Amino acid sequence: MSALVIPIFALLIPIVVAPTAIYFKFAQRMRELEHKERIRALELGRTLPGDEPWSTPARISLSIGAGVPVGVFALAWLATQSVGYRESIWMSAMTVGITSVICGSILSAKHFNLNAETERLAANQYAKPQMDADAFDVVGSRG
Repeated sequence: MSALVIPIFALLIPIVVAPTAIYFKFAQRMRELEHKERIRALELGRTLPGDEPWSTPARISLSIGAGVPVGVFALAWLATQSVGYRESIWMSAMTVGITSVICGSILSAKHFNLNAETERLAANQYAKPQMDADAFDVVGSRG
C-alpha cells in the first residue's frame, strides 16, 4: 500500500500546486488592474459603478414615485380589511398616491435635466475655445 501512496502524492502535488499558483497570480493581476482603474477614475473625477451610494437622486425619485403609492394602497387595503370599506380611506390613498407620482416625476425630470446639463458642460470643458481669426494677426501687425 505504501508503494502506491508515494506516486499518488507525487502526482497530486503538481495537480494542486500549479492551479493554486496560477490562481493567485491571476488574482494579483486583477487587483493591480482594479487599482489602476480606480486611480484613473479618481484622476478624472469620476466614480466607479460600485462606489456610488445607494441613495442616488434617481433612486430616491423612483422610490417616491413608485414606492409611496404601493405603500399607501397596501395600508388602505389593510384599513379596509380591519374596519370595513370607507370611501374616505380610498380617497385619501388616491390623493397621496397621485401626489407622490407627480412629485416623483418632477424630481426625476429635474435629475435627468441636471445630468444632461452636467454632461454638456463636461463635454465643452475641454473643447477648443472659439476665437476670431483676425484677433491675433501678429504677422500683419509687424509691417
